[in-house]
Amino acid sequence: MLTERVDALSELLGLSRTRVSHEALDGAGELLERVGDRRRLSADHTVVALAGATGSGKSSLFNALTGLELSRIGVRRPTTSAPVACAWDPRGASGLLDRLGIAPKARFARHSALDAVAERTDDGPAGLVLLDLPDHDSAATAHRDQVDRVLKLVDVIVWVLDPEKYADAALHERYLRPLAGHADVTIVVLNQIDRLPEEAVEQVLDDLRRLLDDDGLAVGEHGEDGAMVMAVSALSGDGVPELRAAVGQVVAERAAASRRLSADVDGLAERLRPLYVAEG
Repeated sequence: MLTERVDALSELLGLSRTRVSHEALDGAGELLERVGDRRRLSADHTVVALAGATGSGKSSLFNALTGLELSRIGVRRPTTSAPVACAWDPRGASGLLDRLGIAPKARFARHSALDAVAERTDDGPAGLVLLDLPDHDSAATAHRDQVDRVLKLVDVIVWVLDPEKYADAALHERYLRPLAGHADVTIVVLNQIDRLPEEAVEQVLDDLRRLLDDDGLAVGEHGEDGAMVMAVSALSGDGVPELRAAVGQVVAERAAASRRLSADVDGLAERLRPLYVAEG
């Protein structure tokens, strides 16, 4: 299905170049290149990015998920100045890492299976490429630019939020709302729940779900399609096995890359529709 849609989009753009302004078609050619590039690279790997604000605990969660101290954690912020990657079963992942612009010194290998995930066979849920991104609200423009560039290229986004900034307008307006159509490849994690009284965790989660609904981001509850919302503490370990299992399940399905690309095509088609379909 994706192949047919991409072919149709390519044909439409070819017919439109002398009839529709270049500004109106802005980004369409780039999307076609992005789709082609991703589909030429490993289908056995799934790229999952941890994204979030300063102080959200992305790096701590990255280390908790990998079981290795790979991403630097410190008092000085922002602590992650460039993406860091850890690949489970890294054979064949180098092309993806090159495309993502991950520096060789920031690439690590995790040869063991994803811990606490459903039973693994020899061809089970290996293939995860986990990224720790710089802060999206960093004072350094170069860091924010890296986040924006990489988020266009990954298969799954895990938004790491904290109890203080989960309602931040910049996060919702700049990222969650524009990516509302990507709910099926989105996981929203409320981190640092160890800082909240036990009875407050559900209250904050309910408010977070309300905000996501306002953003137009469908939340999948009780096995339904949509974004997963989870509560964790990288410090205490609460919820980390469940998050690890959820990521492992996404990787095992081997469908996230196609879902991401399909959502990108959906978004472009919605934006182009008024150019080709008369109102009413």
